[in-house]
Amino acid sequence: MDLKNTFGELVDKLRKQRPVVHEITNYVTAESCADVALAAGASPVMADEPEEVEEITAGANALVLNLGTISFNKQIAMERSAAVAKKLGIPVILDPVGVMTSTMRLNFALKLLHKGYISIVRGNFSECRALLLGKTGGHGVDNLDESTQEGEALKVAKDAAAKFNCVFAVTGAIDNISNGKQAVVLNNGHPLLQDITGSGCMTSTLVACCAAVTKDMLVAAALGVVIMGQSAELAANFLEKKDGPGMFKARLLDCVYHVTTKWNLVNLKPEEKVS
Repeated sequence: MDLKNTFGELVDKLRKQRPVVHEITNYVTAESCADVALAAGASPVMADEPEEVEEITAGANALVLNLGTISFNKQIAMERSAAVAKKLGIPVILDPVGVMTSTMRLNFALKLLHKGYISIVRGNFSECRALLLGKTGGHGVDNLDESTQEGEALKVAKDAAAKFNCVFAVTGAIDNISNGKQAVVLNNGHPLLQDITGSGCMTSTLVACCAAVTKDMLVAAALGVVIMGQSAELAANFLEKKDGPGMFKARLLDCVYHVTTKWNLVNLKPEEKVS
């Protein structure tokens, strides 16, 4: 895979086409997700009323299902939207927030996966491992598992992708993305991403923006993750000594815009591995 050239073509396509991304997401990070989609060149729609979601999804180019603040009505909305998306060939990105901590979340996410609704799962190691193993175990919705060994996240990505027949993007200090046959390992980003709310949700949104303009879900997942990682590195470089997570988050949004509008000026060196 010639990732750099492919990524450049897709970024140009994203900004020219301004695809519609329908997000059924959580109220904690909805504004951040909408902002990052706009900064990347997409057109976000944040709608979760069950009576209208099918119509809205039908007019979208990608769908995001984020379980962050899941509810009964949102489950209905998500299933309806996912069914329409599958019928129309619209890519669906699942952000399985906190599935390792809640049986309800885990079972719902597995239901969506087993029905073949999901094109890409973007989650942290703990979330993706919970989906692979089909069992809960953890505290809170963040990835607090510090025992991850080198190669373990890559194995989870590969095994989960093969099991559920979709792409898994296991993000963290090192990002591991697989379709079950091929894998991409990326080493970019910045530790401050862990100190702001919504970095994972925004990454899922960027993945959806990319999935809206390509049929290759592995490439879409990798590009979305790269945009976030490159933006985080650039944002950190803009900070002054007095700045912290708050200014970093503001800079991050600016840098998503800069990375996607000045793609050829960004030095991309993703490490690619093919199984």
